[in-house]
Amino acid sequence: MNKPNGYDEAQAFGEFETLPAGGHKCIIKQVKCEKTKNGKEYLKVAFDIDEGEHKGFYQKKFDADTREEKKWSGVWAVFIEGYNSGTTNPRFKGLITSIEASNGKFKFDFDEQKLVGKKVGIVFRDEEFEGQDGEIHSSVKPFYAISYDKTEEVKIPKPKKLKKVENSASDPFADFDTDTDDSDDLPF
Repeated sequence: MNKPNGYDEAQAFGEFETLPAGGHKCIIKQVKCEKTKNGKEYLKVAFDIDEGEHKGFYQKKFDADTREEKKWSGVWAVFIEGYNSGTTNPRFKGLITSIEASNGKFKFDFDEQKLVGKKVGIVFRDEEFEGQDGEIHSSVKPFYAISYDKTEEVKIPKPKKLKKVENSASDPFADFDTDTDDSDDLPF
C-alpha cells in the first residue's frame, strides 16, 4: 500500500470539534448579495462565533482545512423576499432587526457591506441529511437571528428531521393507492 497524499496533515474522523445547537454570539465577517438563477436575491453572510467556549470556531476550522481550495463553513444564505410572495422574508427582517438591536445606534440602510463587523445572535439547530454513504447524518445549521445579548436565554430548537421515505424499490406499486372502489366514477 502507498501512503496517500496529505495523510500526515489529515484530521482523523471523529477528532474534530462540533458546534452544539442553541444560541451563539456571532460576528459578521463578510456579506455578499447574490442572485439565484431565477433572479431571487439573497444575502450570503459569513460569520464566526464571537464569544464563549466556541469563540473562533469557524476560523479554527478554516485554519485546520488542508484542502487546496479551503472554504469558510460559517455561512448563512438568507433570502431577502419570501418564497413566491414578492414581500420581505421574515428571516431576513429578523436578521436585520437583530443586527440593529445588537449594535447600538446602527440602522441598516440596505448597504450590505455595512453589516461586516456587526454582532448578532444566531440560533442553530440540528438538521438531518442523507450522506453520500446513504446514511442519515446531522449537522448544526443557522436557524434564525436574535439580539446578541439574548443568546443565553434561547431554548434549543427541535431538530429538523428528514421525512422518512420507505424503500419502494422492492414494490413498484408502493406509491400508488390500491384501495379503489369499482363503483367510483372514472374521470375519463
